[in-house]
Amino acid sequence: MDYYLKHNTHKEHKNFMFYVRHFSRIFIGILFIFSGYVKAVDPFGGALKFEEYFASFGMDFFAPLSMAFSVLLNAAEFVIGFALLFGIQMQLFAWALLLFMAFFTLLTFWLAYALDIVNLINSVFNTNYQIFVVTDCGCFGDFITLSNKETFYKNIFFLFFTLIILIERNRFKKQSLLYITQWFPLLIGIIVVFFIQIHCLRHEPWHDFRPWKKGNFIAAETYSEAPKMDYVFRYKHNKNKSIKELNVDELMKLSEDSLKSIEFENNYTYVDRTEKIITPGINAKLADFSITDITNNTDLKESIIEQNGYHFILIIHDISKANLSNFDEINELATQCINNSIPFIAVTGSTIKEIEEFKTKHKIDFLFYFSDETPLKTAIRNNPGLILLNDGYVVDKWSFRDIPSYDTFQLSIEKYNQRIKRYKIKKPPILPNGLNLDSIHYMKSINIQDSITHE
Repeated sequence: MDYYLKHNTHKEHKNFMFYVRHFSRIFIGILFIFSGYVKAVDPFGGALKFEEYFASFGMDFFAPLSMAFSVLLNAAEFVIGFALLFGIQMQLFAWALLLFMAFFTLLTFWLAYALDIVNLINSVFNTNYQIFVVTDCGCFGDFITLSNKETFYKNIFFLFFTLIILIERNRFKKQSLLYITQWFPLLIGIIVVFFIQIHCLRHEPWHDFRPWKKGNFIAAETYSEAPKMDYVFRYKHNKNKSIKELNVDELMKLSEDSLKSIEFENNYTYVDRTEKIITPGINAKLADFSITDITNNTDLKESIIEQNGYHFILIIHDISKANLSNFDEINELATQCINNSIPFIAVTGSTIKEIEEFKTKHKIDFLFYFSDETPLKTAIRNNPGLILLNDGYVVDKWSFRDIPSYDTFQLSIEKYNQRIKRYKIKKPPILPNGLNLDSIHYMKSINIQDSITHE
């Protein structure tokens, strides 16, 4: 203890390096806490990223441990940052920081240049090696997406401050490893980061950085539009060999004039027909998400998501892996919604056989649709989970542990109405084609009223 007090009461000389090392400590500490936190609120997303890494390196046998790796990595990053920010055991955590940064700098170097290296090997040795490389390292979870090269350069930049901390580690205050007042705050940090992860695993992330977050106009993310095409018929002039192009409308107009039509046929010979894009299509940002009618294989996502009024979508990633402990509550909510004309559907990545067996076993009346499992995991983390939509906006989300009763939902409608008003001010309901979804709903209601009046 005397040794600790002797060094702890020694005042550091405030020269240039004093400010450099403490700036480095605070900067990297805040960075690690932030990076650890944005991943800790969504450990499920981190587990998915680990699965990608294991697949990339041919280590699929580690996939069942992806969640454990995710939780431990998030905790380690948060705790290192916590220790640096508060200057706890700097001689120990300077080495922990270096090991952490060295590993991820080497990893991101490989991610950034692996394809270039393989292409070089293929060109030199006339081989045809193919590799899969993770396109986003996931260093900031879903909060920020960086390319592999951007991530590598970022790590090189942070490595500079890491080396300063390591070199200057003995100039920070030395603390006894047995001194409880230093370990106790660190223990608080450990408890906090594990509490965050356990809570967000059991429920939904309390900070959602994905497209399906509350308040997002998800209709704009899922909207797509096929390009408008026209056929172009090409004809060659019999004498001067020039090419003349006519679309369908021009040919129809030409055929209406018999004299011009005969003259054209005498002077031109048909060559071929091509397709021409009149208006480019619109690709959905969430292109892999669908709500497919199982009976006729039709994607109904736009009509369902853009639907006016409140409606529920139950997400079940995989029926065989779903936690059904609270499914009676889900079924009861669905029944009351249907009885009160509130749409309630389910979307799953399971097979038709699994769906039919599941519906029979649980006496389910609501409709099931199909989507790929991966985008369903993006929409909601828990299996199953529930999403409430209105006018294309994500209004609320629940884990299967938090399913509201129908009465609770009814009592919350006024709150939801106010929430939607705020959403529309912040993000107006404009689709990628420039149309306002509210205007579309209004015109549909007018048309319905007109049809009723005429009847």
